[in-house]
Amino acid sequence: NEPMVYNKKRVFLFVFLALLVLVVYALTRLTYLTSLPIFTDEAIYIRWSQIGAQDANWRFISLTDGKQPMFTWIMMILLRFVHSDPLFVGRLTSVLSGVGTLLGVWAVAYVLFSSTRVAFVASVLYVLSPFTVFYDRMALYDSMVSMFSVWNLYLAIALVRKLRLDTALLLGLLLGAGMLNKSSGFLSLYLL
Repeated sequence: NEPMVYNKKRVFLFVFLALLVLVVYALTRLTYLTSLPIFTDEAIYIRWSQIGAQDANWRFISLTDGKQPMFTWIMMILLRFVHSDPLFVGRLTSVLSGVGTLLGVWAVAYVLFSSTRVAFVASVLYVLSPFTVFYDRMALYDSMVSMFSVWNLYLAIALVRKLRLDTALLLGLLLGAGMLNKSSGFLSLYLL
């Protein structure tokens, strides 16, 4: 009976720490999200998303400037649900990408070190890093680039440890999505 109590305590501690990290992430990213003045590139990407969300013929508008469309596509989907503030929607897209990166950092740290303690320390470092706090709050491609890069690294490690077709297919899909987001997504392919 005693090991069950120990396991319940560990599960409670794990859930508590996970929620704490997510709450701190939300506080550092969502508080005064639109208080910074809009950056030029943000305005361009948000406008592309607005145009693409209104007219299906313009879903690839970012290609007119040589930019991949994934970030603007995600923003187009969110613009359909939140109509009030396009700047908030654009920055929310990066915040959501940052959540994906946070989960990926935890997963990579756990798979490399087999320690939840190390994984939580890595997650906290990600949450508190000034670089990520800044870029996860801006409507720029970079937050989504980080998300795809981290998850590509995780899947590459998993594929090296155990060769499986489903892992290889998922890695290929995420590599493609990363390249569809920004050209620097090709770096994940080269690093393989």
